[in-house]
Amino acid sequence: MMFAGLMVLSAGVALAAAPASATTCSTTLHREDAPFAPDPFRASASCSDIDYDDKVRAKLDRNNYPDVHSVWFSTEDTTRYTDWRTCLAGCDADYEVGRR
Repeated sequence: MMFAGLMVLSAGVALAAAPASATTCSTTLHREDAPFAPDPFRASASCSDIDYDDKVRAKLDRNNYPDVHSVWFSTEDTTRYTDWRTCLAGCDADYEVGRR
């Protein structure tokens, strides 16, 4: 019984510590079919709402390899892209939010 109470308290603390952000973005993973070339991928991010003190960048999240990022941006309703890279072990599109 005491253990369950501790777990709820821990979860409550973790939730309270999470920062709130009004930044809302969507991401897309792009693949280019190019003959005689490895399968290149890139990620894009577009944000409909960016908090006044946030900046955002697109991220090509590559498994077992360094991630690739776009430039930081803070303009809403624009799309930013990463460079093209090969994803030998798989990859996904994501975005990162930083403080200006």
